[in-house]
Amino acid sequence: MSLTYYSELLSVLAQRAKMAAISRLGFANIPLRRHLAGVFDRPYGEVGTFLADPTFEAVFGWKVAETRMAELVNSLLTPELVGAMDKPPSDFQNYRFAQDQHPYLHQIEAWKILSQDTPQSLVVASGTGSGKTECFMVPILDRLVRHRAAQQSPLIGVRALFLYPLNALINSQRERLLAWTGAFGSDIRFCLYNGKTPENLPAHEKRAHPSEVLDRETLRASPPPILVTNATMLEYMLVRTADEPILSQSQGKLEWVVLDEAHTYVGSQAAEAALLIRRVLLAFGVKPEQVRFVATSATLGNQEGEESQKLKRFLADVAGAPLERVHLVAGQRKVPELMGTRPTNDDTLSELTAIETDKEDSQSRYTALVNHVTARRARDLFVGDSKRPPVARLSDVCSVLYGNERGYTREQQHQALRWLDLLSGTRTNGGSNDNIAFLPLRAHLFHQTLSGLWACAINPVRIKLEQHWTTINGLTDNYISSRANTAIAAALPTRWYLAAIAGPCICWLESKRASLRIIDPDWCLMSSSWNRKPRRLPMNRKMRRLRQGLNTRF
Repeated sequence: MSLTYYSELLSVLAQRAKMAAISRLGFANIPLRRHLAGVFDRPYGEVGTFLADPTFEAVFGWKVAETRMAELVNSLLTPELVGAMDKPPSDFQNYRFAQDQHPYLHQIEAWKILSQDTPQSLVVASGTGSGKTECFMVPILDRLVRHRAAQQSPLIGVRALFLYPLNALINSQRERLLAWTGAFGSDIRFCLYNGKTPENLPAHEKRAHPSEVLDRETLRASPPPILVTNATMLEYMLVRTADEPILSQSQGKLEWVVLDEAHTYVGSQAAEAALLIRRVLLAFGVKPEQVRFVATSATLGNQEGEESQKLKRFLADVAGAPLERVHLVAGQRKVPELMGTRPTNDDTLSELTAIETDKEDSQSRYTALVNHVTARRARDLFVGDSKRPPVARLSDVCSVLYGNERGYTREQQHQALRWLDLLSGTRTNGGSNDNIAFLPLRAHLFHQTLSGLWACAINPVRIKLEQHWTTINGLTDNYISSRANTAIAAALPTRWYLAAIAGPCICWLESKRASLRIIDPDWCLMSSSWNRKPRRLPMNRKMRRLRQGLNTRF
């Protein structure tokens, strides 16, 4: 078993990005290729590199409740729903929520809030994999089961509206809904309504899953209680004559509005969402105080901090719901305490890695890390303060290993990644509940792409940037005029671009205010297509004079 993962992954990414970029540009000039290779090999996060300073997140498990699902029957959930979630159809066993399973603490908290008789709204702010969907899906299904039992007939009319920003997110809910509504047949149905929903389908296809509405004809004839859609389709539904039956059969029935990925609603998009929701409430014939609004987000830090209050205010403003009825629920990580004395071990990284190096579950290596000074300091960097997010950059890890320096070399970064490999790749060999890594991590990598910056060797220089053209005039013998500088700076959204510019040279534009570094005045590019081979232009008096203008600043 190898203890190399992040150290190898980032190295391969950086190397392949470097080689691909140089190959894609197709420069034949050897000094230029060497210079680019050197720039691309700079430490992660520096100007000119493809990879930003990597961010790592500690991903310990979430705190679970002492109560099992079976114990929630009648007190919080209906027995029919608990049974349906425990025994989904055979094709969807991955979504089984067993009766002996312990839900997360934040899930039960959300269920209690949303099950109150007086409609309450909720912001679910928890990390990826914490069961945010179950926080609102379970109480919605539970209430639909109660309505079904009360009227003793299939439910017709939209009662729960799920708004997702992307079709991919809409489709991701299909299997979960099929698993948990399968036991109720056509009594509790749902529809994934997007631009790809067909007008009608053959009868045999409709019978395959009785709980799913697959075509628009059925949706309009008998609207299901759960409608999963996006803002665009919802806009169409409100104005399209063909969709009027959906609204007419849902009058006064809408009880739930769910906004998934609420952090994506910013600026004008948030304003449009607020206006859309108000139009929806008016079209469905309900008032804000009659509806339970739910917003989900995975971007919250401190549950008691300012960001949490902003999220609550956001939901209240967007939905028009009273602020006093808006609650926030956030997941809490279960970080195991490290028992033992004060760490005194100072073995090297190689010595620690050599301990049972062929095993991931190694109690000896785990114990050595518990007693190691550097290992404990690195772990505390992520989880030492419960009031801050368990997130740190690679530069923060380097500061633990090498002290606070102005910059770190690529080799120092590689050693820091090896430490993270060791900490995240070492597990105890205890029982199934205790078999966790010393520091489980998830990496967030930000990779820069090659920009589309073009230039020709004849004045006026024309630069094409992301399909936009800017004409730069006023180029002189040994500098780029302030007018040209302004035009370039206005056209650069990222930190660096490659350009063949101004005729006399091939230059590397490192930043908006960096030096214009002339690589080789003997060569320049004149090309209107990436696939066209650059041709060599003859050396003239102007180009010889410009050879003296090395590292000319803007």
